[in-house]
Amino acid sequence: MKKLLFLVLLFIGVISNAQYFQTGQDPASLKWRQINTENFQLIYPNYFEDQAQVLAGKLEVVYNYGGYSLGYKPEKISVILHTQTVQSNGLVAYAPKRSEFYTTPHQANYPQDWLEQLAIHEFRHIVQIDKLNEELPKILKMLLGEQGTALVFGAYLPWWFIEGDAVVSETVLGNYGRGRFPSFLVEHRAQVVEKGTYSYDKAYLGSYKNYVPNHYRLGYYMVANTRERYGSKMWESVVTRVGEKPFSITPFNKALKLETGMNKVQLYNSVFDSLANAWKIEDQNFISAPSKNITSKHKTFTSYRYNHWLNSNAIITYKTALNRIPAFVMIDKNGNEKILIQPGTIFDESVNYHADWIVWAERIPDLRWSHSGLSLIHLLNVSNKKQLSFYPELKAFAPSLSENLDKVVVVESDFSNNYFLSVYRISDGKLLHRIQTPENNYFFSPEWISDKEVAAIILTGQGKRLAKIDLENGDFEILHNQDLGELKHLRFKNNRLYFICGYSGKNALYSYNFESKKIDQLYEPRFGVEYPSINANNTFVLSDYTADGFRLIEHKPENAKTLELVNKEEYGMLNRLTIQEPGIIDFSNVDTTKFSSTEYRKSSNLFNFHSWAPLFVDVNSYEFAPGVSVMSQNKLGTAETVLGYKWDTSEETGQFYANYIYKGWYPVLDFEISKGKRASNYWLVTEHTRNQEEVESDTTLERYTWKATKISADISLPLNFSRGAYYRLLQPEVKYEMNLYQNDDSTPDIFPDGNYHSFTYRLYYHQLLRQSYQDVYPNFGFIFNFDYMHSPNGYKGLGTLKAAQSYIYLPGIAPNHGVKLYGGIQEKERGETFRFSDAISFPRGWGRTETNKLNSYAANYKFPLLNPDFSLGGLAYVRRINATLFADYATLWGNIYDNGKIVDTYKTNISSYGLELVGDVNFLRFYAPAKIGVRTSYIAKTEDVAYEFLLSIDFTSL
Repeated sequence: MKKLLFLVLLFIGVISNAQYFQTGQDPASLKWRQINTENFQLIYPNYFEDQAQVLAGKLEVVYNYGGYSLGYKPEKISVILHTQTVQSNGLVAYAPKRSEFYTTPHQANYPQDWLEQLAIHEFRHIVQIDKLNEELPKILKMLLGEQGTALVFGAYLPWWFIEGDAVVSETVLGNYGRGRFPSFLVEHRAQVVEKGTYSYDKAYLGSYKNYVPNHYRLGYYMVANTRERYGSKMWESVVTRVGEKPFSITPFNKALKLETGMNKVQLYNSVFDSLANAWKIEDQNFISAPSKNITSKHKTFTSYRYNHWLNSNAIITYKTALNRIPAFVMIDKNGNEKILIQPGTIFDESVNYHADWIVWAERIPDLRWSHSGLSLIHLLNVSNKKQLSFYPELKAFAPSLSENLDKVVVVESDFSNNYFLSVYRISDGKLLHRIQTPENNYFFSPEWISDKEVAAIILTGQGKRLAKIDLENGDFEILHNQDLGELKHLRFKNNRLYFICGYSGKNALYSYNFESKKIDQLYEPRFGVEYPSINANNTFVLSDYTADGFRLIEHKPENAKTLELVNKEEYGMLNRLTIQEPGIIDFSNVDTTKFSSTEYRKSSNLFNFHSWAPLFVDVNSYEFAPGVSVMSQNKLGTAETVLGYKWDTSEETGQFYANYIYKGWYPVLDFEISKGKRASNYWLVTEHTRNQEEVESDTTLERYTWKATKISADISLPLNFSRGAYYRLLQPEVKYEMNLYQNDDSTPDIFPDGNYHSFTYRLYYHQLLRQSYQDVYPNFGFIFNFDYMHSPNGYKGLGTLKAAQSYIYLPGIAPNHGVKLYGGIQEKERGETFRFSDAISFPRGWGRTETNKLNSYAANYKFPLLNPDFSLGGLAYVRRINATLFADYATLWGNIYDNGKIVDTYKTNISSYGLELVGDVNFLRFYAPAKIGVRTSYIAKTEDVAYEFLLSIDFTSL
């Protein structure tokens, strides 16, 4: 019984957060096609035909490799290709079952084709979840459908295993992967050497106090080292047992215990004890070249990246921190900082400088479509504050300013994954050159070496290579054809090309001499350096990684080392893991036979019923009730449906329910209908005569029912105007609702049956400053919401309601503190029988009462009280406790009734004040989907000096 109750709680927690996992929609104008191979259905825009054909062949190649070490070949799955987004990503989801590829590469790619990376990594997730599904008891799948698999997968398999296993696969099935990516590996090494090994709970569940490497990195070390010790079949056995024992509270732990003799905490300690010993010995033997710190140590994790010598006394850099939103800052020789600008979302590795100018590529979201967007090239002169910007014709990244400050070269990608080096004139944004290699190589980190030539890194089938490109005729030359592993951050000066390279297993500073054609290592760091800039004195500023973030250091190379004298990192453990696989995937022999493709009609694919439940689940309102429900979400994410029957335990009545939301057009359409019985009670007074003289009255509580039908239609238009450091959303909305009440035999005569119609007009807008990780509120922002509700003429009226409310966010007196001010005004006119419910907030602690007019105000001061990173055994892990001081005040105007008639009016003021404490708590070491917030409130009501203490548990993410 305890296990069943536990599973029910998990069901509520996980499904309420994960059901209808929506990534957004593609533009409505797209026409779609599909390819059906033996193991995949690819769904893609019609212009992506050639690329989809190649990808289909590569996925079939991956199919024979990707599931080998888990001993499983999955069933056929749909793969949806999002080609117009400027984001780079991939995912696999159940409920509904599908994979989604965001096809645009990014500048931080490791040395492998982007779609090949997605194919290997995401296919491993397909194997994981499908294998789990295969092992699950049939009763669970019969009861819940695909969401049952999603529940067990998300609740029982730690995310460090899910992502770490996929990272290991991408690494051992290829020549590269993140396991051979020094910037991916450096964070744990620095943390363990400088700060020690964190507890398992902190390493997995995170912290507000310290920076904690993500679960991809944690999982890589855990999965890879465990595979080396116990063999690849060990993880196969673990996944199998979790699938076979979903009603066990800790099946993952028990499976680990059987395979290794350790639970996950003991395994974590064992793995990182071994790593710590090796890393600390290497650190003790490391001898660093002389360097000078420019930035001082911060109490909070802080990084300085994208560096530029403005002059011999000042540096421009991009500063990020846990407690501050990102900004370009200027730092003088004394370490004093000055904020220059807080930009919007900058693409990876897309900042460049020349003289007094900064140039960067910023992501601009589409007005309506999540799977679309633009690149904005933005320039700032730090001396005179002049700003320029223009939109390139295609998706553009990694801008670089020319010597004459009149042109910018960018890396571009079109919707069909054609890759270009393009040159634009800054003054008017005119395209001057566009170059594509014959093999359609992707470019990284372009850097001007003359007015007609650009150096860049190009991605070949053998990895990344340094290259020189002639902008006038499009010729390109490979400068050095040896595989150097990771290459990035090109800088040109004095006929040398400086860059960061991971050849030795650390990101170190190297140079290429155009005269001698030789490569030298100029500086090898303790952990890793990035983002070099060189001044007139041949002194470098570098971002040097530490456990507290990237600090800035000065270094003047004195003892360069030729590449031949540098020991290449061999990654011995990964080579041993590769032996556990059938081999490295060779994409050069992909079958080029053309697959048959057909049109994918949006109109005939609106429904995809994937899950059901022996209870009523409304994921939009987080409502759970006895009953049944069936859920649908189509593969393009444009249509959602919920059908069900809901039993109201308080009224002891049931209703049929249907909801359909369509997001495939510019406006969002939402239709809802419910039909069934409702119930209530009334006091019945019965008089009877006793002894022919005495009249007695009996008062009894009588239950009555009536038939209720509700139909609503809602149309809204969410418009994303986000720019720069602000998130902006404008959403107008119109809703029609009809309620039909019909009497039955038990309904009293005075019951107001009939049709009640209403219209709601709403206008919502917010503008909110980006928050840092530690902020409790935005430091600045506001929200406005306007409502008007009425009944159309000719129908029984509900009266009218007019309401306006706003929130204003301001900074607090200390960093990460915040102020939220609220104000709302509302006027209501009563209808014939009913009136609309209140639209604005009421003072906390007070029950609502009928009003004609209501003015409400609130002030909140919220701050992080504690960041304890406290573990209570394996039961709970407390990351943060926030405190909110609040004061609420309202003025109410209303009517006083006598026998149903208005006899007077009233005006009164009510208020409350108090303290709220909210704990960010993870229970039983479950990751974010099962995170539970514990909320405690103390409220004092000033009118009647009443005091309340409230404790609630919120299963939603805080």
